[in-house]
Amino acid sequence: MISEIDPRGLFAKNLLAHSQIQVFDDGALGRLKARTRTFDSGSYVFREGLPISEYAFVISGYLFRQKQTSDGHRQIVSLIIPGDIVNPENRFVNNLDHNVVCAEKSSIGYVQKSEFDSLMDSHSYIRLALDLITTAESRQLREWLLNIGGRSARTRVAHFLNEFAARTRLRGLNDGLRFYLPISQEQIGDAVGITPVHVNRAIRSLVESELINHKNREYKIVNLDGFRQAGQFSEQFLTVNDFFE
Repeated sequence: MISEIDPRGLFAKNLLAHSQIQVFDDGALGRLKARTRTFDSGSYVFREGLPISEYAFVISGYLFRQKQTSDGHRQIVSLIIPGDIVNPENRFVNNLDHNVVCAEKSSIGYVQKSEFDSLMDSHSYIRLALDLITTAESRQLREWLLNIGGRSARTRVAHFLNEFAARTRLRGLNDGLRFYLPISQEQIGDAVGITPVHVNRAIRSLVESELINHKNREYKIVNLDGFRQAGQFSEQFLTVNDFFE
């Protein structure tokens, strides 16, 4: 299916969060053509090592990047939310070193790599925005490494939930206090390096401390300052807007 990309839709909020995109750049985004595809929960969007000729943009739904050991251990290394570019590194390489899996039913827009690369060549602010998005993702990855290697189980889970709430708020997907997390406690464990039992205990502790309410995959933050302290969380690493300050 071929359709027009709304420059305020697929990924413009992501680009605008990191760059002062000019009016003519918005128009150029709007002229891009994309094919769209819907994936069920658990489906692979990209598999490690296979060649890629398109950029993928998340229209709706949530995905995660994962690495896997030869004996089957999975490590989730990042979450992908609506508006994200799934494979920005394909500017420089023709495959991925990880798998990309849907956490829920998701809709993906694909743009030919040659077309989007030409757009970046002729619109410097779009290219700059992509560079800053890549920088922000590198900062997030370092924070994940610290979370796994240097924090307690309770703090890891609190940080993970804080990050998800903040990222989705910055993208306009919720108010930052109430959010739906479309992954299981097992998957949270695979993201923060603990067992599902420890994830459950950590969430229960946060609820008993009256920092959050939790039912199934619905969360409500009831004490924002306390919850951020519990996760040693600051959202400064999520964006690089200070580039323009």
